[in-house]
Amino acid sequence: MPGLYIHIPFCLQKCPYCDFASFDDISYMADDYIGAVIKELKDAAKNAKKGFDTLFIGGGTPTALNEKNLDALFSGIYSTFPRKNFREITIEANPETITAKKAKLLAANVTRVSMGCQSFSDSELKSLGRIHDSNAIGRGFEILRGEKIENINLDIIYGLEGQGVESALYSVNEAVKSGPEHISFYMMTLYEDTPFGERAQKGFLKLPGDEIIESIYMEGCAALEKAGYSQYEISNFSKAGRECIHNLNYWNQGEYLGAGSSAASYLNGKRRVNTASPEEYIKKIKRGESAVETSEETTPDLYLKEYIMLRLRTVMGMDTREFKRVFNFDFNAKYSNIIENLVEAGLARAGNDNFHLTRKGFLLSNEIIGKFF
Repeated sequence: MPGLYIHIPFCLQKCPYCDFASFDDISYMADDYIGAVIKELKDAAKNAKKGFDTLFIGGGTPTALNEKNLDALFSGIYSTFPRKNFREITIEANPETITAKKAKLLAANVTRVSMGCQSFSDSELKSLGRIHDSNAIGRGFEILRGEKIENINLDIIYGLEGQGVESALYSVNEAVKSGPEHISFYMMTLYEDTPFGERAQKGFLKLPGDEIIESIYMEGCAALEKAGYSQYEISNFSKAGRECIHNLNYWNQGEYLGAGSSAASYLNGKRRVNTASPEEYIKKIKRGESAVETSEETTPDLYLKEYIMLRLRTVMGMDTREFKRVFNFDFNAKYSNIIENLVEAGLARAGNDNFHLTRKGFLLSNEIIGKFF
């Protein structure tokens, strides 16, 4: 069944590396924004005959909303799509926004919390522009656990300016000590239209070289594996049975509906993206208009590219028998030269019925995937 994503664009402070459609100066719009999201959901419900399997509330920082707004959001969602029908309900949070009152509210309304820690080093957190310190991570985690929230993800970013293997592994090990069910281990990416991206273009910010990045990733993955976390996607590790169901749906090209500013949807072979401006989004929804800014049909060629790209992000990789059923040609035969070169380089493994990237291959996934197009 499809997934439901709701975008909450509010933040207490915008991070200098973030290119998401999030803002730290629009809190005065919160009431109107929540009202618009609920209206968009009610309109969408008229055509959502299948219902939804998962709910993911992302941002931004959804828990930057006050208790009144969060309660209104949950009430509006569940009055339209009953809570009992969702197998998994995730909300993103930052440590500094988790209070006892909010944790009680979350415990009553979600099954999973994804907390953006990014690092357990106070100096790294400061350089990242984060407004929490490492102590806040522990406090936030304990508050959530105290409310019996038993499925928690911690986000860690590696490849930071001046970071070496030792400091990166420190954050990995501290995350493991907390005992979350899931850990996301992301590489820092620079985007042009962000303060970090602009600094990098001017030569004022330099990230670690490829050798250090490879060492951090390989040793970080090994440490997580040793601690009982199984890798199931390039950046994601979980305890047994705790994979993020919502994200698995994305990687399997499942359908999903997005509500809110900048939210993307994929339904009935069509991709749509809402306007990124929260103000414009609110105006359009209030006027009874569609908030969709761009829309495109999924062509056979685009579907093929997405299929390869998304499957190769996962540890399971591609079932070549399924590939042949879907596309009516043999993956191994068509791409034999590429496959052979990747296997010889230790970047992929191929069997009779499967093709997947190795951990070393994951580090070059964008480059590798591009070879198939």
